[in-house]
Amino acid sequence: MVRIDNLKTKSDCHLSKVSADKIIKYSFDGETLAVGYGNGALRLFNATTGELLKDLRKTRYGGFQIMCLRFHPKEHHILLAGTSEGLIFLCNTQDGTVTEKITEKNNEINCLDFDCEGFNFATAGKDLNVRIYDTKTFQLDKTYGGYDSTQNPTEIASCAMRVFSLKYHPDKPNIFVTGGWENHLKEWSVLTGSWVGQSALQEWDWTSGKSKDIPFDFKGHNGAYLYCAQYCDNDVVMAGGSGTNSVQATKQSHRRVEGMSKESSSSESDKFRIKIGEVQMKSAVHALDTTMGGRLFAVGGKEDNLVLGRLC
Repeated sequence: MVRIDNLKTKSDCHLSKVSADKIIKYSFDGETLAVGYGNGALRLFNATTGELLKDLRKTRYGGFQIMCLRFHPKEHHILLAGTSEGLIFLCNTQDGTVTEKITEKNNEINCLDFDCEGFNFATAGKDLNVRIYDTKTFQLDKTYGGYDSTQNPTEIASCAMRVFSLKYHPDKPNIFVTGGWENHLKEWSVLTGSWVGQSALQEWDWTSGKSKDIPFDFKGHNGAYLYCAQYCDNDVVMAGGSGTNSVQATKQSHRRVEGMSKESSSSESDKFRIKIGEVQMKSAVHALDTTMGGRLFAVGGKEDNLVLGRLC
């Protein structure tokens, strides 16, 4: 039997005095949860108890919203934070230092990620460019320019609208995927959650470029309208957004039982999905992260609480 247990809520996680807009990211060992806020604050929490461990960047320092967070895949005490004013902060979770390292003028950094070896990281956002940096020196290595009016719109290979997601291949340091408002994936199996009513949760095949829908239950609502989605393991997916103001977990099964919905892919007709749990929020879910195969997860959004939970 698989179920979702809530571990902690607002008062336990000391969130009531900071901006509600947030982005969340687990450390690789699953022991620490980093949270970035709409007022530029950065905090570290114990991933299981919700105890506040460290104020990396206090609210009094001001600044714009933290849009993305990523831990270094090899040096786990290193955390990068990107902001809506184009800044990248280098955070050391051991000594608590935060250093402004990069300014991307006239850009809003919506997403960033390290390659699998940690030698480089990439950023993307409002200005359509994807930038590759050297992790050690923070020098710009390469820029993949965004679309401009001189290009043939039928032959667009670059990003043509704001980029909201960027992810490196887990094993190949020279391959990454981006996605945004233009309804295209630039380059890979990839899970996507989209802010649309129907077919919001999809899995894309790396080689063929074909997609299949993953069921997301929005019965009684106008649609799914997802802001976030993530694999927990090979069989379990979690996703959430504003359609249901909730996060749902679904599990793939090879045996159909009552309550399961058949997947759309005819090549895998023996596989089905069942909703194994749901966390209901009062308003839209904007942030989601999982660790240890979903055994721990965190959910955040507009309201002033952060829900910690586990699949068990």
